[in-house]
Amino acid sequence: MVTYLYCVLTPPRTEAFPSGLAGLAGSPVRAVVVHEREELEAWIATIDEATLHASGSALAKLAIVHNEVIDAALATGRTPLPARFGTRFADDDALLTDLQERRGQLIHRLHRVADAVEMSVLVVPTDRAQKHSTTQPRRDEPAAGRRYLETVRERTRSEEQRHVEANRVAERVSQAVSVITRGEIRSSSASVLSIAHLVRQEDLERYRLELSQLDVGEKFRIIVAGPRAPYSFAGDQSTLSQA
Repeated sequence: MVTYLYCVLTPPRTEAFPSGLAGLAGSPVRAVVVHEREELEAWIATIDEATLHASGSALAKLAIVHNEVIDAALATGRTPLPARFGTRFADDDALLTDLQERRGQLIHRLHRVADAVEMSVLVVPTDRAQKHSTTQPRRDEPAAGRRYLETVRERTRSEEQRHVEANRVAERVSQAVSVITRGEIRSSSASVLSIAHLVRQEDLERYRLELSQLDVGEKFRIIVAGPRAPYSFAGDQSTLSQA
C-alpha cells in the first residue's frame, strides 16, 4: 500500500472537505495538514500500488478519476496545485516530510494561483486555412522526383504560413484579455495552437465576453474551454511528484 497525492492547497478557514469523496479504485480521499503552522493541506488516499499498473483504457479512466478529485478541490472555492498523475509515496510520513521540505516553493505557487482558475483557448484552422491539395506524382512520370520535392516544399511553406497566421490570431487573443489575465502559456501541435490563461474567478464572465466579441477572421476559429485547476501554472510538476 502507498500514499497517493492528488493536490496541495491552502487549508480552509472553515471545514470545506467534501464528505464521501472517493478516488482511485474507490479509495477514500482525505485531507492532511502538511505543516504545524497549517499553511498547507494535501489531499491524499491510501491505495494498492498495483492499481497504477494499468494500461490502455483502464489507465485513462484512472487519470479521469485523478482529475475529478482535483476538480472537487477546486469546487471548494480554493485553487489547488495539481499533482502529476501517479504521484505516490511510501506512506503518509514520507509524503509529509517531502512536502515540508518544499513548503516555501509550494506556498509561493499557491499565492500565485490564489482565487484563480485556468482557461484555455484553442486556435483552430478552418477549411479556408487548409492548404490546397496537391497531387502526388506517379513514379513513372517524367521528373517525378523534382515534382515530389516541389510538393514537399509547398506543403512546408503552407504549414509555416498557417503557423504565422495562427500566432497572429493568438496575439489578438492575448491583447483582448491582457488586462484580465494573470498569466499566459502557449503551446502548439501540428494543426492547433493552444493558449492557457490564469484568470481570477471573479473575472470569468468578462473574460468570456471579451473573447466572444473578438473577430479572428475566416481562416481560424477559437474554442474557449474551462474553468479548471491551474495545471499549466503549477510550476515544475516534479515538485509534487515522487518516484
